[in-house]
Amino acid sequence: MKKIALIFIALSVAGICFFSVWQAFTFETLKADVEVLEGRQRELFEQNKRQIIGIEYLSSPRRIDQISRELELEKIDPSRVIRVVLPEGEADGGPQGGEDG
Repeated sequence: MKKIALIFIALSVAGICFFSVWQAFTFETLKADVEVLEGRQRELFEQNKRQIIGIEYLSSPRRIDQISRELELEKIDPSRVIRVVLPEGEADGGPQGGEDG
């Protein structure tokens, strides 16, 4: 009976040691994965900031005014604007049902 208890204790200690090493290895692997993901997140955040700045620059009134001068565009009098209102259902460019309709 003592022999069985001794074998059980020896196997338990070996199992606990194995589990401890496996858990440490898993922790280090996950830690490395998290560091990689955090680095990627920082890169994406910086890229997002640059894109927002680019959008703000390209849509700024100063930039639009500069482009309009380069293209020699002029503001027109709002009274010269003609608004076309399409009946509902014809906004896609034609009557429903095709040309044979």
